[in-house]
Amino acid sequence: MVNLKRLVTPKKLKVYLLSTGHLVHDIYTSFLSPVLPLLIEKFSLTYTLAACLRLAIRIPSILNPFIGHIADGVGLKYFVALAPAITAIAMSLIGKAPNYLSIVILLIVAGLSSSFFHVPAPVILKRISGRKLGMSMSSFQIGGELSRTIGPIIVVGAISLWGFAGIYRLMPLGIVISIVLLLKLKDEKIPQHRSKKYNFKKSITKTLKQGKMLIFALLGIILIKSFTASVVSAFLPTYLSFKGYSLWMAGGALSILQAAAIIGVLLTGTISDMIGRKRLLIIVTFCSPLAMLLFLIGAKHALIPVVILLGLISFSSTPVILALIQESNFKYPSIANGIYMTISFLLSSIIVLFFGKVSDMFGMEKAFFISGICSFIGLPLVFCIPGEKQFGGHTT
Repeated sequence: MVNLKRLVTPKKLKVYLLSTGHLVHDIYTSFLSPVLPLLIEKFSLTYTLAACLRLAIRIPSILNPFIGHIADGVGLKYFVALAPAITAIAMSLIGKAPNYLSIVILLIVAGLSSSFFHVPAPVILKRISGRKLGMSMSSFQIGGELSRTIGPIIVVGAISLWGFAGIYRLMPLGIVISIVLLLKLKDEKIPQHRSKKYNFKKSITKTLKQGKMLIFALLGIILIKSFTASVVSAFLPTYLSFKGYSLWMAGGALSILQAAAIIGVLLTGTISDMIGRKRLLIIVTFCSPLAMLLFLIGAKHALIPVVILLGLISFSSTPVILALIQESNFKYPSIANGIYMTISFLLSSIIVLFFGKVSDMFGMEKAFFISGICSFIGLPLVFCIPGEKQFGGHTT
């Protein structure tokens, strides 16, 4: 018989709550890709301008190391709690935006709120997870991936009911989860990692020096994921709409992609606890470019199976990376997490922007093929992940 007390301990409840907060928060940020075809049509956007919208929601990630700096000094549990409400309000107002500039502003606000959620949340998770850090990171990441599964369905359904301008009615859910997070996290004590001699510039330098090999290796993983997962998640609905599919089918395909990603992140985080982070990351990143090319070959004849395979493989490295960073004995863990997220968000945004430009020049189908070939560039860097002897944690 299942021991419910072991499943619902106070610490596990907080892990589940943070995962739920991640779910609700990212439901709103997942609205952009499904509504992109509508924005392109409404404002007569080129693919490059459409890709710039993705850049707008990512650009606040430049501040991630600074957010990590604040988190290490004073803790950001209140920012984590308030972020879902702020993001919900900004993203739910996109349908009422009168022009391109107003959409950009709303996306920047949502992106800033997103950074204040994602940078300190893994640090809080480490505090409350105990030995099962990989499993907790998987739970947290499942919240994010599940949001991108149901988010497109929610926003497309809302558009069907109320029209594009009516999606503002979706914002109450984000406000409610923020209230719950505020109530449950207010008494959580997060250790500070600063001393009185703390210097932000020196802490950045020290973190970069301490983790230079790890960051170098993660750069390769981010390159691969950007050319595969980021490009597909950003433009799959637009690509399918261009191919003549309905908005429901285009959004549904994105939901299927993200549903497969949920299974992927659930498996990788847990498996990495057993076989090691490094070994699993090498396997996943090697298979990801191959899955992208298979998507290009099979999309015409077997769309759903190849979308499932791509989602299963290409998104699954994130919980392993988050666990790896938290286990690497960084003196300033929030700053280390902020540096990783800054590189990840910015590089993926630049590559998506590159994809949009190539699509304008050669067409989206050729752009997908070029992106798949380019994803192989990052493979050699993955083997630079430090071994267990070089830092703490299960990396080998």
